[in-house]
Amino acid sequence: MITEIKVSGRGGLGAVTGAEILANAAFLSKNFKDVSSFPTFGTERRGAPVHAFTRLSTDQTIWTRQQIYNPDILVVIDETILTEDLIKSIKPNGTFVLNTDKCAQEIVDLYNISDDITVVVSNVTHECYKYNLIVGGVPMVNTPSIALLAKVVDKLDLKYIEQAIEEQLGKSKAELNLKVAEIAFENADMRKGKSKGGKD
Repeated sequence: MITEIKVSGRGGLGAVTGAEILANAAFLSKNFKDVSSFPTFGTERRGAPVHAFTRLSTDQTIWTRQQIYNPDILVVIDETILTEDLIKSIKPNGTFVLNTDKCAQEIVDLYNISDDITVVVSNVTHECYKYNLIVGGVPMVNTPSIALLAKVVDKLDLKYIEQAIEEQLGKSKAELNLKVAEIAFENADMRKGKSKGGKD
């Protein structure tokens, strides 16, 4: 089985690095047969919407490098890029992970999320400012947001994500990232969406 994950944010927030960390975490766990990660093609600029993709396979080799249009898991590290189409792109029985100051039920109600979608939220931006996880005036929300996936991806424990963060950033730079990632993970709120009252 291949799990397709899309990480969306704005240029400069680390969506691409986050997707790479996720793939490496799955590799380090040794619970996946194959992993891959790559960004959207084209010019990236600070502040523009950026999407990166990760595929995790438990039983087969991953051959495709096609962009993921309908992810099993959508991770949005900046709520300002959210659109109705982006939310609707999540596969049935999928998962929506969001950096937000709202609770999960507020997100369910605000975006009318169907009852088959698992919603995981945490106020990552707040924790970044609180603990000064800031680079160039920008909160580094990518690593704590990726840590939330340990709650919803089978066979991917938080320890592997933390190990991948340390490998990516180096031990000294990773220390604060790990602290905020653990806090965001512990403070996460998870809820099922509400039924739209129509066809699935």
